[in-house]
Amino acid sequence: MLEILDSPKHVVALKLSGEMTADDVTRSYKAVEDALKANDRISFFAEVDPSMELTFQGLLKDLVEGVGQWNKLKHYYRMALVTDKGWMAALARVEGLVFSSIDLRVFSHDERAKAFAWASETPEPIPAPVEHDASIHFLQTTSENVFAYEIDGRLREKDIKSAVEAVKPFLEHDGKFNVLARMKNFSGFDLLSIFDDNLIRVKLKAPSKIDKYAVIGPKPWIRNLLELFNPLVSTEIRTFDASEEDAAWEWVGARQALLSE
Repeated sequence: MLEILDSPKHVVALKLSGEMTADDVTRSYKAVEDALKANDRISFFAEVDPSMELTFQGLLKDLVEGVGQWNKLKHYYRMALVTDKGWMAALARVEGLVFSSIDLRVFSHDERAKAFAWASETPEPIPAPVEHDASIHFLQTTSENVFAYEIDGRLREKDIKSAVEAVKPFLEHDGKFNVLARMKNFSGFDLLSIFDDNLIRVKLKAPSKIDKYAVIGPKPWIRNLLELFNPLVSTEIRTFDASEEDAAWEWVGARQALLSE
């Protein structure tokens, strides 16, 4: 059951208990839409009763409705979750890492008043857009069959779009090609960037076109992830330490011809 609580106009305050259905999910998202009509930025307060259970239909509805919220993340300021359910608190903290633009905090039921007061504070204005330098740089190579690039910083939507355009000619060529990626200072990516339609098309086509994929200097978690998925794809993926760059170039069959663009 979903109960919409009295709260300041910029706060969507909810109490969840018993069985949460698809209709309850629809009501919660309608409350969000109504709050956004009157406020440029809103916060959330959610009190989860120990009896709360989400039905399969409710979960599916939540996933579908949630997709439509990705382009509104800049309008979300804070999220206060009141729960004593350990698994829900852990899941919320993971979501807080993914949706890093939202300040998400978990409170126990004993801290309910503190949580509500924190969520009710007036939101700061939406930060003005900052023009960032490109984080992906394309490398000239000595082979027409090797696509190479360097990542230096956080990947944003414009970086993904430029990468898609740069790799398209390789995907349109006959036969396969190799890829070399140098990770100089990879510091994550903006969530919305990975849902670019053109990027999704490239990801679907790339496995049948890429023969070898060399990754230089990946962070440990990236290395582990690549080694985990490597047996599941037709592309042969190898990781190299920064000190092994020469070996990486040799493996893909090229050298860097010029400085990065």
